[in-house]
Amino acid sequence: MFTYSRFEHQYDIDIFKMEPSLSEDYRVFARGEEIPAYTCRISQFPFNTWWPGHQRALSQSEICSFINLVGDEEVTLEIKASKPHSRVMLKPYSKGIVATEENGVISVNLKENGHYVLELDDYHHLLYIFYSKPITCEDPASVTYYFGPGIHYPRQIDLKSGDRVYVDKDALVYGCFLAHGAEDVEIFGNGILDDSGEERICKHCYEDYTVGNMKFYDCRNLRIRGIGMTNSAIWCLNLFHCFDVFIDGIKIFGQWRYNTDGIDICNCQNIKIQNSFVHSFDDAITIKGILRYQDTSNKNIHIEGCTLWCDWGKTCEIGIETACLEYDNISFVDCDILRAGNTACDIANGYTAYIHNILFENLRVEYNAFDTCEELQRSDDAVYTRVNDVAIPCLIIIHNNKFNGCETEFETFAGSAVGERSAWVTDVTCKNVTVFYDDGMPLTKGKPIIHITLCNSREGARFENITIENIICNGKQLSEDDIVWGKSGQNEYKFQ
Repeated sequence: MFTYSRFEHQYDIDIFKMEPSLSEDYRVFARGEEIPAYTCRISQFPFNTWWPGHQRALSQSEICSFINLVGDEEVTLEIKASKPHSRVMLKPYSKGIVATEENGVISVNLKENGHYVLELDDYHHLLYIFYSKPITCEDPASVTYYFGPGIHYPRQIDLKSGDRVYVDKDALVYGCFLAHGAEDVEIFGNGILDDSGEERICKHCYEDYTVGNMKFYDCRNLRIRGIGMTNSAIWCLNLFHCFDVFIDGIKIFGQWRYNTDGIDICNCQNIKIQNSFVHSFDDAITIKGILRYQDTSNKNIHIEGCTLWCDWGKTCEIGIETACLEYDNISFVDCDILRAGNTACDIANGYTAYIHNILFENLRVEYNAFDTCEELQRSDDAVYTRVNDVAIPCLIIIHNNKFNGCETEFETFAGSAVGERSAWVTDVTCKNVTVFYDDGMPLTKGKPIIHITLCNSREGARFENITIENIICNGKQLSEDDIVWGKSGQNEYKFQ
């Protein structure tokens, strides 16, 4: 079967009928039918700051488009773009899908489910193409909240133990989900959750004053499948002190507001995230430890088969808040990174955790000549100035610099039960990482610029058994001399 989302407001007073904005940039067709391409908003450039007391200006964002396809068979899309262009890119490159263009029609053949981005010359005014496996609910009476076809306005929903939420592929839901201490909760479907009705009111990301798309505290046995999430007011999907969580096939996209991390995992255990798409404005997937839950370590957390895009910050991140005893058995495997922010793979031990048994494997990282550098917005009237500076992300960073602004909290926690292994990082493997280095990217001595940094700044802390293996750039395996290194303090590593 093959179908697509059509969001139509089922309201009984037609004059107030809600009509979601359709794209002016793309018309999309498949099998003789036009597929509605809807709009969302993304950041226009990487210009971020700590919460200044008000939300980011719309002028720092721009409109892009998306289609939400559902099916289990091969399909060819025919796309007409209004934007003049000379280059057509279908990402991730690793999927091997070539978008061809003839007589003004771009053809994309999708042989399998996946999450893709069509870009014309650069990332501005892109088209998200989501092609998901069908997720159905045969009996609406079997779920707690059933969002069928149409546009819905539930605002905040507080979930309880045993709740089930279904969002139909033709459902656009303006709201957010919050749970405290709930068990056995499932959120599933092929529809979209839009948080644009929520406003951020303070700087706190850890508290529930602002929810974002979804936020969970002290929960167990969560399952989140298929849902699309857009326009979060704060961190998008939040897990605080949660256990036994399975996330599959979700789409986080259309994020542009301040500090909108994709997925934040704080003091959690037994977490699996797979086959998902995360385009965040801030960090993509980050694993943190916060003081409220400092006695619970981060353990058994695995991210696999995901497509990631970070506008600002880190993509696959541990830290920088690491207030817990240890991080153990954590992996990022078989992921595509369309944009890495400033770092693709990051371990930032900003507090005192003992971080060990960490794996980054089979990652594919794209460096784009049209990506510009991050800039910190230092005042309300500041403007982005780095439009001509090409971004060169770090591939790997491992450091234990103290987390800014938390000296008192840090010193208090440092005296806890972490012991002699405070701020250590050991048994880290980063292997089989492939870099696509775009034509037009800067070179040094004729070579691509690939940064790896190891910075141990704590007296008595150790960085040990760190293995970096088989880094490939544009088909060539890199030697240690091909890397631009940043090293300080005592580090024990092996590059091969």
